[in-house]
Amino acid sequence: MLLTKNLFLFYSRKRYCSIAVPDVDLHGVSWGYYIIMPRSFPEDLANHVHSQLVARKEHPPSLRVLTRLFETLYFASLKREENQPISCRVAFIIRKRPDPHPPRRIVADRWQYFPLAHDLPFNVRNLVKLSTAVDPWGSTLAVDTDSHGKLRIWGLIDQSVHYSTYIVKEVSSGAEMPGMFQAVIHGTGEIAAYKTYVLLGNLKQDTLVVRQQRVFQSGPVHSKLMLSIRDFQQRVRRKVGSALYNERGHWDQSLEEMWISALCRVLISIQRYHHGGTVLISDVGSGLNPKYSLQYGRLADALFRAAVHSIENTSYKDEIIEEYLDTEADDIPVDLYWDEAASGDEMEDTNDEVTGCVRFLASLSRTDGLIWLDSKLQLKAFGVEVTVRDDPTRAFLARNTQATKTRNLDLNHFGTRHRSVLRYCAANPKSVGFVVSQDGDVRAITQFDNRVLLWDNVRIQSLRNARTITAVSA
Repeated sequence: MLLTKNLFLFYSRKRYCSIAVPDVDLHGVSWGYYIIMPRSFPEDLANHVHSQLVARKEHPPSLRVLTRLFETLYFASLKREENQPISCRVAFIIRKRPDPHPPRRIVADRWQYFPLAHDLPFNVRNLVKLSTAVDPWGSTLAVDTDSHGKLRIWGLIDQSVHYSTYIVKEVSSGAEMPGMFQAVIHGTGEIAAYKTYVLLGNLKQDTLVVRQQRVFQSGPVHSKLMLSIRDFQQRVRRKVGSALYNERGHWDQSLEEMWISALCRVLISIQRYHHGGTVLISDVGSGLNPKYSLQYGRLADALFRAAVHSIENTSYKDEIIEEYLDTEADDIPVDLYWDEAASGDEMEDTNDEVTGCVRFLASLSRTDGLIWLDSKLQLKAFGVEVTVRDDPTRAFLARNTQATKTRNLDLNHFGTRHRSVLRYCAANPKSVGFVVSQDGDVRAITQFDNRVLLWDNVRIQSLRNARTITAVSA
């Protein structure tokens, strides 16, 4: 029997239905509004996911099956096993056709499915037990319905680690995921559904989030960060020379993504500690009381060298392909071959160095106080206290990336982390702050148009919003 709304947590007469969200991409920029639906239930997530799949010409399971699946995941997320929170990933895979459209060339590290000797009922008990063995970082449970319409766990999928590392921006290319859609337990009372890299919907306790804010791609936060990114691009151009930099027309965009990715990776690493933390980007020390001052510029240096090595290595590869391989030349100059190989090794080593820097900086969030970075991502101090005491007189919640839709922000609804960054950004217009809550929510704060703005549900992973969102009316 499915749980009805009056049995599930609490009853709400207020319904949110029939919403349509345009998501028009212009040079990679989304102008759609950020939508959340409070007082939502697993059934609401099921309705939304069903609509998304139908819009993609899929043939999803019934609403009843989807509701049962999301309710089971939700209640499993409230459990603990061996004093650890539950986390797992499931993929809805038709067992009769688990791989209906395989690629022409199957790479060695592509996923494979492995059936269990005996199917298991898809219930809370089995999910809790299996979660200790099936880490969502590297494994996925295969789920389908039997002839009676009952959900069953019928197998395991391996190689999910390649998808996971791409999502958290540790690698530059990602793997496909199996199944019609995937669903993940992210935390207590938090489940989400994906179509590989597209967010279909995220239920956080009683709030359904159907979009994430793209503050790193456009809007006031992006504009503030671009001042530093342009300086980064210019320094790299001067190092490699304009001729080499201009051989390809994408380096400005690639270096922007590299810089932003490094910042996002710090936030993702903080998020994974489940401790909460704050990163403040500012060149102004007034209003800050550092407990531990530490000059650490290695991340900025490593990013610069990684960019240089990437451009040089790409140039060597292009020359080999265009001048020798495409012309079917008999020989490739030894010096050119070794230059390409050496620059590739340097690039790989430097990328590993960036990873080490990211982890080092993120670990500093585990002490009380914020992490203070300057505009070049150089660490100035950690365990920093904000000493600005005056609350901003004009504080607003930004309801879309561009902050063209806002509403008044009640500071009493926020804790010390958020209020201190709001105060600092009100006093320092060029600063940008990012607050990671213990539950994993990421918020961005900066000043724009003489207002302090806060963006909720900021996207920091390699995900995309769904283009069309239609919820089913009650």
